[in-house]
Amino acid sequence: MNHSLITFDWISPGFPELAAMFRHGFFSILAGVLLFSMLPAISNGQSARIIHWPEMQTMLADSTDSLTVINFWATWCKPCVQELPYFEKARAAFAGKPVRFRYISLDFASDFKSRLLPFISRKMPGAQVYLLDETDYNAWIDKVEPTWGGSIPITLFLNNPKKIRKFAPSELGYEQLIQNISSSL
Repeated sequence: MNHSLITFDWISPGFPELAAMFRHGFFSILAGVLLFSMLPAISNGQSARIIHWPEMQTMLADSTDSLTVINFWATWCKPCVQELPYFEKARAAFAGKPVRFRYISLDFASDFKSRLLPFISRKMPGAQVYLLDETDYNAWIDKVEPTWGGSIPITLFLNNPKKIRKFAPSELGYEQLIQNISSSL
């Protein structure tokens, strides 16, 4: 006697193997789809995800033995987009060295899939991008940097074990970026 609430008999007449697959694997497939939808968005080797202030605070307090370069930017910010190739070039130049690049997007969370993911797929493959979903900027900007007025782009150079913290309050050229990274290692 079959006590199953969901039957797949409508598949059986022409495709008994398909009916068996649905009977035994439907809920596994559904669970897999649900689990996959909770993972960070992955596109062409880069990962991006939405974060909130507590996770940003953890990034700022990171005490690992490396330099963390944190760039605050947005896809709608022309100076931000203009400097991104310099960051990508620097990321390649410092590959294998104790330097991590974190890109903190201030785009709207509603634009995450439609705007941000396609942008980073085209312009920043392999980059670690985080969308900071905190719309009350006054609540957290001073916690990032007390002298920051809120404009972007800005970049922080953090080497917490060496007690190095530098703030670049505007767009950086490639040479400026390299100089800040080198002097913070």
